[in-house]
Amino acid sequence: MTRHNRQSIKFTAAAVLFAALVAFTGCSRSPVSTTEAETPEPQVLSRSVNLVPGGPQLSPLNLYAEQVVSAEQGGRLELVDVVLDIPPHAVDNDTLFSIFIPTLDEFYNEFGTHGLVFNVPVTVTMSYRSADLTGVDESSIRIGWFNESSGTWQDMVCEVDPINKIVTGQLNHFSAYALVSD
Repeated sequence: MTRHNRQSIKFTAAAVLFAALVAFTGCSRSPVSTTEAETPEPQVLSRSVNLVPGGPQLSPLNLYAEQVVSAEQGGRLELVDVVLDIPPHAVDNDTLFSIFIPTLDEFYNEFGTHGLVFNVPVTVTMSYRSADLTGVDESSIRIGWFNESSGTWQDMVCEVDPINKIVTGQLNHFSAYALVSD
């Protein structure tokens, strides 16, 4: 065996040993890693204790609103800190729209008729004036919809107005929506 062949074998053995060592011990920062860095699961924004200072007392009984909206004219539905603006022709027929806020602890809303898909996007505006922003980066606040198939919150494109403390987005379908942040 020539000296060059022995060096080549030593180099190959060292490379195989190094690769095995990395494979067995793990290396999350490896440039050849195929796993993506884990991103934190979005958290639903919490409400502060004073939901509507000086306003009406709210209970689960009055945290629901519904209205039949004309397919031809569209309409608006409001409840506490949520507004749905339904444009004309968003649906084919006059349809019952609803907002349900299951808890006053979080900015979590269920919009109905659940599963409804729109011809034209519906605008949702959510205010976070009563949010507890302790430890929250305000620039990370956004609207998320709950994907029942994956059990996760999915971000949607939205605009944040930090001066008026509102977030606005366009909905293509109804499900559960929330204000979320990192």
